[in-house]
Amino acid sequence: MHERFLESQINPLHLFITGMICIPAYLFQSSLLIRLIQVLLFAVLSILNGKRIKWLYFVFMVATITFFNLLTPIGRVLYRAGPLVITSGAIEQGVLKGLTIVGLVFISLFSIRPNLRLPGRLGGLIGRVFLYYERVIDGKRRIEAKRLIASIDEVLEGLFHPGEELPEQTAVSVATSASGYLFAAVLLLLMWGSLVVTSRTIV
Repeated sequence: MHERFLESQINPLHLFITGMICIPAYLFQSSLLIRLIQVLLFAVLSILNGKRIKWLYFVFMVATITFFNLLTPIGRVLYRAGPLVITSGAIEQGVLKGLTIVGLVFISLFSIRPNLRLPGRLGGLIGRVFLYYERVIDGKRRIEAKRLIASIDEVLEGLFHPGEELPEQTAVSVATSASGYLFAAVLLLLMWGSLVVTSRTIV
């Protein structure tokens, strides 16, 4: 596969449906190792869809969620320093939660393209939301935790201007190739197959 493979081989609607079908299998996955592999896979697919990945941002997100999860000790105690108790269960659950959120972001990045067109007026509204989302993700300015509200304002002001009419995008007709259908089938088989395997192991 090369960069922009998804853009050239799969219809935007077919890619969107594939991503949506992946989500339930992803959310119900309880294996931390498989969840990590899935997150890395979706990151690669995002790159193949022409998206840029800010790795430090997502690593920081997982680390932050894991840190706050340590405040609820679960399982075997690994380290104790006064009121601070670090447990294996809290670390595992924190990493799992962090990866879950990051993975959902990556699923949206690989499965949603600006030229996605959904039927009906609601579909048009959703498509416009996706286009705004693309603008924010690809923008040079970033939201800063220390000045959250101000940085959000700066990002929005840099992207949108008062009275600006968002131009209607013309839908680019991309027919899904045989390789595209094969890719979607293999991805769904991997996602749901791994869920079945881990579910049987737990039982």
